[in-house]
Amino acid sequence: MKRIAVFVSGEGTNFQALLNAHKAGRLGGEITLLVSSRAGAGAVARAKKAGVRTEIVTLRDFAGSAGMDAKLCALCRENKIDLVCLAGYMLKLGPKLLKAYSGAILNVHPALLPAFGGKGMYGMNVHRAVLESGAKISGCTVHFVTSDYDSGPVALQETVPVLDADSPETLAARVLAREHQIFPKAVALFCAGRLKLKGSRVETLPEKIEPGKVKRALLSVSDKAGLAEFARGLSDVGVEIVSTSGTAKFLVEAGVPVRPLETLTGFPEILGGRVKTLHPMVHGGILLRRSDPAQTAEAARFGLEPIDMLVVNLYPFSRTLAKHKSAFEPEVIEDIDIGGVALIRAGSKNHEDVAVLTEPADYPAALEELRANAGALSSATRRRLAVKGFAHTAAYDGAIAAGLAGAESGGEFPEAVTIPLRRVQAMRYGENPHQKAALYSPDGKPSFEQLHGKELSFNNILDSAGSWDAVLDFSEPAAVIFKHVTPCGAAVGSTLEEAFERARDCDPLSAFGGEIAVNRKVTPKLAEMINSFFAEIVTAPDFDPEALKILTQKKNIRLLRRNPAQKRALVIRSAGSEVLLSEPDAQISGGEWKSAAKRVPSPEELRALKFAWTACKHVRSNAIVLVDEYQTVGIGAGQMSRVDAVKLAGMKLSQYMERKPKPQTLVMASDAFFPFRDSVDEAAKLGVTAIVQPGGSQRDAESIQAADERGIAMLFTGMRHFRH
Repeated sequence: MKRIAVFVSGEGTNFQALLNAHKAGRLGGEITLLVSSRAGAGAVARAKKAGVRTEIVTLRDFAGSAGMDAKLCALCRENKIDLVCLAGYMLKLGPKLLKAYSGAILNVHPALLPAFGGKGMYGMNVHRAVLESGAKISGCTVHFVTSDYDSGPVALQETVPVLDADSPETLAARVLAREHQIFPKAVALFCAGRLKLKGSRVETLPEKIEPGKVKRALLSVSDKAGLAEFARGLSDVGVEIVSTSGTAKFLVEAGVPVRPLETLTGFPEILGGRVKTLHPMVHGGILLRRSDPAQTAEAARFGLEPIDMLVVNLYPFSRTLAKHKSAFEPEVIEDIDIGGVALIRAGSKNHEDVAVLTEPADYPAALEELRANAGALSSATRRRLAVKGFAHTAAYDGAIAAGLAGAESGGEFPEAVTIPLRRVQAMRYGENPHQKAALYSPDGKPSFEQLHGKELSFNNILDSAGSWDAVLDFSEPAAVIFKHVTPCGAAVGSTLEEAFERARDCDPLSAFGGEIAVNRKVTPKLAEMINSFFAEIVTAPDFDPEALKILTQKKNIRLLRRNPAQKRALVIRSAGSEVLLSEPDAQISGGEWKSAAKRVPSPEELRALKFAWTACKHVRSNAIVLVDEYQTVGIGAGQMSRVDAVKLAGMKLSQYMERKPKPQTLVMASDAFFPFRDSVDEAAKLGVTAIVQPGGSQRDAESIQAADERGIAMLFTGMRHFRH
């Protein structure tokens, strides 16, 4: 590591910039000596605070300049100095020191040399001269020092625009900020052996490329989960961390060494933070193909610093949208990420050289691989992360497009729809063993938590989701048992145990190996009841710890915990290569029910009809449901004709009555209208005394006449519940 001496005369802000760069691990050298020409210089206090050896060497301590020259040279030799940095040093160096350290003395000057240099051109004098000249561009220069004032080969320069309203003080402040960026960068290049003197010119040599090695990472995230730990780990394996605004502040507060982005770009954030990373020094460092000699030479020519890792996630557009009425509100629009998306796409495109991490979940594995491979990531890892990067931006763009399209269409289905989905888990197989399948969700997370049991199948997911959707339509303690995506039993009760027993007793043969859903926490007593027969899945809002102990005695039963407030999303159905989108069937009743027959239902019948209508909503069409007041007692599902569905429900009722007494109240629900009176006639044979149906058939009068002939009450809901 190079040993550095810094010569100062004033406050020492450039000295502090060098100290900060050293602390962040990006200087490549160690500041071992501060020499001040003034005892009261502010830089002296900075040096003492940093523990840097300090020497006060003033001209009045010597008979002439030669004595001071010899002293400075001796100090540098004593301390084995490799590089001398002049950071606001107001005295001219003598020939002894210049000769001893020829090509190893760097000075920073507040103008674009050779303009506005020479004797007397220091401090505010420079900036006054710039303004008086009418120049539109100023800046700063780092150069190698020779015997003439402000002369010598230029190592680096940065421009600063001169604004119409500038005073010497405002221009000085902006130039000084740029000095704080450019001076440490030039020193780092020197310490890395990348500044090569060729007569009066300086050639910047390309940065050494090590394939797969992560030397520099840019961190810019909205979600800061796990970031501090990951950044510390990166720093520990020698990665230089570059960061932006809020992320940089977060990391500094966490004690992580950070290089501000503007030290890489030479340009501040502008437009209220809208433009930060959209800069050639950033995207050039990302998109540089390290294996291409022409590109590496061009990178060296323009001073590009390679960026080997991006840790980026995006503004929370969807979360912000959910809090507002319209996607076009200013707060929502402001949360459309631009720079972050560009970073992810650039890094993912150049995955040959760049690793892109968009999820905190990827941090531990990446850090482990870096530690195990001397700071390198494999090609396979970079490819995998690139795929996730493109998926991340695609999902993000899809969410924005959907949000804006929805707002623009006024609630109608927009002309184009993008539905971002991420894989949650692979299924053992699809609907049949010869079909492959996987579960996807918008955020890559399942809507359930599996607490126990073997791997879920394609059909398990469908049945569990269907039974959960059904049981949530009941406010009382309820249980629903599904088989092949339709209920085979549904019931309510004063307790969950009573509801489950009723649902099971509707059709025990079909319930065998079914999926159970309940709308209350599973109790130990209910767990014992479930364990007494074979069930594939139990879905509930929660499980009592003791109930879990009981249920997990069975190795294979799947136990799923779901959120009762689960949002009902759009229904997506494929039709070959086409896709149908629909609003969910989230309603139960369309409004006030109309009594169509002469007889009105009794209070017991009305209660049973409401239960029947709710249950019927979840049965596959054509659907007929027979119920007493609290439970289904016969279900006819998926039939091609409605009268056959009635007959099938009647067959299930007969089986029910082989085990149980005939229901005192027996009513029927139909998911759609009766096209003929035959279904009503068949219902009468079963003993049905009341029917609920949508109505709306051209032959409604015939069905009503049949009901009146049999003394059956009939209600029209005005709403259909087809489920195909």
